[in-house]
Amino acid sequence: MTPPASPPALTGGLTVAQALGVSTLRDAVVLAGASGLDRVVQRLNVMEVPDILPWVKPHELLLTTAYPLRDAPGGLADLVVQLDARGLAGLAIKVGRYLDALPEEMLRRADELGFPIVRLPDDVGFDDILNQVLTDVLNQQAARLARSEAVHRALLSIVLSGGGLPEIAADLSELLAGPAAIVDTEGRILAEAGLDAVAPLLRQAGLLSGGTLTPADSGSGVVGTEDPPLRYLTAPISAGTRHHGRVVALEGGRPLSGEDLLALENAATVAALAITKAQAVAAVEAKFQSDFLHDLLNGRIDSSDDALTRAAALGWDLGRPLVLVVAEPEQGPSPAAEARQAHQRFSAQLAALARSRDPGAAVVDFSSEVVVITSSPADGAGGVDDREAARAVA
Repeated sequence: MTPPASPPALTGGLTVAQALGVSTLRDAVVLAGASGLDRVVQRLNVMEVPDILPWVKPHELLLTTAYPLRDAPGGLADLVVQLDARGLAGLAIKVGRYLDALPEEMLRRADELGFPIVRLPDDVGFDDILNQVLTDVLNQQAARLARSEAVHRALLSIVLSGGGLPEIAADLSELLAGPAAIVDTEGRILAEAGLDAVAPLLRQAGLLSGGTLTPADSGSGVVGTEDPPLRYLTAPISAGTRHHGRVVALEGGRPLSGEDLLALENAATVAALAITKAQAVAAVEAKFQSDFLHDLLNGRIDSSDDALTRAAALGWDLGRPLVLVVAEPEQGPSPAAEARQAHQRFSAQLAALARSRDPGAAVVDFSSEVVVITSSPADGAGGVDDREAARAVA
């Protein structure tokens, strides 16, 4: 008989300690592995055959009368090791009917691994245990899903009502009672809330420098050497095959939990929507800017007043002495998608430089170069020249 395929991954569950709190298990005794009582129980299984290993799954609490083990008690220590390796939550055994006592080696291994071994009460049936524990597991999972849906709706309403990344970061920070940040693929901070409270610690750990936050890629980590250290969680921001960055949450008023990771993943999904929306708007604006600049440089604008009016609508100040800078990034051997992303970063950096010096500068991104129209040095408005632009984005 072939073991069934693994079911989809579940979220949430009870710890072993919480499972032992149901009425049918209140008289259960932890014989070994007490350090693992925080393991998560998502399923229960009953051991009816000696070769149970192909049938077990992670996060299961395995129940047994010890009948399948009665003829080979010496192998119980190895069984514990193998159950632990498969990610089970623990082993609950009825001792006395088929096994008078559990081998000391089995209990020693369980203590070493933090794998709970529980002695079940003699007068409790497996059906009662299954019913009570699974009911609590399903209730908790339903509550987690309901909270996740509520968080998703709250964050989604921000984008639908015209908000963006700053509002998402602020709402997430409030939900998690701690600092939150949204960073791009290079770690540049696009939005944050409450980060000042932990900025010194992040700088000391080398994770924060200027406007760049670079947490570990593992999805979680710790900062500092305090006891306990500051923990953080991250979730990738992706839309289709495109990766836009990460959402980062740090501990604040309370420890972060598995439920907070669901909130973080919801925030990442909504952030991807906000970024995609902003990119679509920017693409339309860039098309208008590109068409206008083409018309202007090719003399297709009827009058200077019309040109100045249209430029002002784009936030450009063309009614003064100006210089035109054409910047083209170096072309490397990178694939087309990576080259385009590098060009977009080049354009964004040049635009930020130009507008920091001259808010009325015109910056237009063409397919192979970026055109900047900014104030002439003689105008005294602090524009940039081509040499300065090249140094800034080098």
